[in-house]
Amino acid sequence: MFKIIILVMAMLIGGCTTQLQPPIEEKEVVVQETGGYEPWPEGEKVYWYARYFFTMAANLKVQQLMTPRDAYEIAKCTVDKYESEHSWEWFTMFLHDNRLIQPQIEQYVYETTRECAVKQRAKSESAKSTDVLYTNTMIKIKLGTTL
Repeated sequence: MFKIIILVMAMLIGGCTTQLQPPIEEKEVVVQETGGYEPWPEGEKVYWYARYFFTMAANLKVQQLMTPRDAYEIAKCTVDKYESEHSWEWFTMFLHDNRLIQPQIEQYVYETTRECAVKQRAKSESAKSTDVLYTNTMIKIKLGTTL
């Protein structure tokens, strides 16, 4: 009888224990949106070109640093980059009419705008050097024909 009780107890204890598995490490999922989104509504995109341009053009420091054409090209480049990297839903959720922008989104906006500004500066400088070359050539041609 004593052997049966010990056998039943051993079966209960052995049967009730669970097999311990090594813990599964949880990996943090980082969601990054990449291209391949549907184009934004055209009217909305044009509105954001104008709104971003107005914000830049109204800033006195920007007025001193660049022409209105350069400010518009930067605004257009920035909005186009947002469109290529994020869906319209993402834009409306994080940037559309938010008064308080999250710090990481603010950093993204800064980096995107800066990248577009650097590209525009390079375009402007190459255009200015071309204009100078063209002007010098025209002066030489005029001087050559009048002499």
